[in-house]
Amino acid sequence: MLAIFRVCGGLYLISAMWCVFQADAAAGFLGLGLNTGLARSEFFAVYGGLQFGLGAAMLLSSFAPRYVEAAFFFSAVFSFCLALFRLVSFSIYGWTDASLLMLAIEVGIASVLVYGWWRLSPEK
Repeated sequence: MLAIFRVCGGLYLISAMWCVFQADAAAGFLGLGLNTGLARSEFFAVYGGLQFGLGAAMLLSSFAPRYVEAAFFFSAVFSFCLALFRLVSFSIYGWTDASLLMLAIEVGIASVLVYGWWRLSPEK
């Protein structure tokens, strides 16, 4: 389970790096335009920083046994909410092939994390 958790953390880190170092490509993939410095700053902080923070927290906590169950739980909730809000947004704003791909990735990550948390939970 820890290997899969680390892969999920790594995916968030890769996504963060894409958003930081290839911001125009990443934003374009999502249908966003980075037309101002403020837009670039927000994309850098939210898409880059937030994803980097989540990925780093997942990876670092995977090496500390006392944090693993809580880290799985937190990451599962976070990832589930990303997928849920993306799905809800489709009914409001529509979707593209790229956004469907993002939903599939987010659902996959959330599912793996929920399953991992369930496997680690002592109350099962």
